[in-house]
Amino acid sequence: MKRTLIAITLAVFSLGTFAQTTDNPVLMTVNGKDVTRAEFEYAYNKNNNVEGAVEQKTIDEYVDMFVNYKLKVAAAEALHLDTLSSFQQEYRTYRDMQLTPYLVDQEFIDSVAKSLYDRQVEAIGGKDLLDCSHILLMVKQTASDTEKKAAEQRADSLYQLLCNGADFATLAKEYSQDPGSAANGGHLPTIYPGMTIPDFENQAYALEANQFCKPFLSTVGYHIILMHNRKQLDSYETLYPTIIANLKRQNIEEASAESKIKKITAATGKSREDILLAVLDEQKKNNPNLEYLVQEYYDGLLLYEVAKTRVWDAAQEDVAGLENTFKNNKKKYQWTEPRFAGFVISAKTAADAKKAQKLLKKGLPAEKDLRTFLKETVNKDSVVVMASGRHLVKKGEISTVDNLIFGDKTREVKSIRKGFDYTVVAGKKQKQPKTYLDVKNDVLTDRQNELESAWVAELRKQFPFSVDTNVLKTVNNH
Repeated sequence: MKRTLIAITLAVFSLGTFAQTTDNPVLMTVNGKDVTRAEFEYAYNKNNNVEGAVEQKTIDEYVDMFVNYKLKVAAAEALHLDTLSSFQQEYRTYRDMQLTPYLVDQEFIDSVAKSLYDRQVEAIGGKDLLDCSHILLMVKQTASDTEKKAAEQRADSLYQLLCNGADFATLAKEYSQDPGSAANGGHLPTIYPGMTIPDFENQAYALEANQFCKPFLSTVGYHIILMHNRKQLDSYETLYPTIIANLKRQNIEEASAESKIKKITAATGKSREDILLAVLDEQKKNNPNLEYLVQEYYDGLLLYEVAKTRVWDAAQEDVAGLENTFKNNKKKYQWTEPRFAGFVISAKTAADAKKAQKLLKKGLPAEKDLRTFLKETVNKDSVVVMASGRHLVKKGEISTVDNLIFGDKTREVKSIRKGFDYTVVAGKKQKQPKTYLDVKNDVLTDRQNELESAWVAELRKQFPFSVDTNVLKTVNNH
């Protein structure tokens, strides 16, 4: 076995890297890294066929976007973000997930399946598997004799109804106190030895198919059991597909791949990383899309890290820039209908509501959250005021605001919490946004776009790139 593993592994490691041929020419070079026509086609066709895409890009339009994409990746690599342990871990986890199907060890999976079946056989000990239902009338351990007697009488009454032809499932749904089975007519999962309490098991195994027992008392209460069917455990061959399906849901394929890697490591001394790289090199020869999929994830992780710093977080923290973007594009942010800017307040008394309203009309201090502010002002000794906001809403979004601000008396003034019956609002109706905060999401998006455009222009000067226009003409046309 060991010799076979060594032979297989050496064969894998002797394979050369994927050779560049004229069938897959270099389309572009970005900061010294070649991008083949096939890689570009993979990205273009994948992204251009996204269901629900707003607009389709031409190849010429997409090539500029793709160059910018690769330039951002180059920027991330220049910052050595690809060496971060967090990046390496996430990237390798994804890569290994893609390689798992090529490392599945069916022998390992079958051995686990057989082991599970054998354990089941041992647990059952030759007895039948039982398909049954029950009605449970619960009796607490601390129940008095009177309570026990009442439960016994109810159980006897149900038994008599069954003897007179009543439907078991109907009675179970109405009277059984077992929350796990009552709604399903008392039907239980398959019973086998050791699965349930001894009193119940002994009574169940004494029944034949289509037979129900007299009420009996267990440690949890009175039961009546109906036996639907009983049979021996199916053969391993019969249950094999079900066992395998269950194991797959429990990630047995990943476990089998890890087992195979350990075997190869033990046989060759190769590291886990070397083995996975060799598998990737081998598989991408027959499935180049695998290579591009893994590369896409690698690039995407780097792009996220660098863009988060250079664009998303930078825009979020750039208050002066956001204010300037808002000032220069005010017409773009105009509303077609007014908004209410402020708070909804519910209080236990009219005086508390008025006090909170007066405080919040001035606005919330920048360094305070609403809950802390209320605790320091009106809720010092106990909670007498509840509030929500700062809201910025148009008519139709909050019922209380519709009534008190927009004058729609068909809408209800709703208390924030039961017992806080005095509800008011603190704020103003605005026809148009006054600051960038009133349209922050839109302004933030525009500021991010401004920063990204400036960043891309900078990257195009910083890193060399070139596109072979002759090869570009053959994209999706060869």
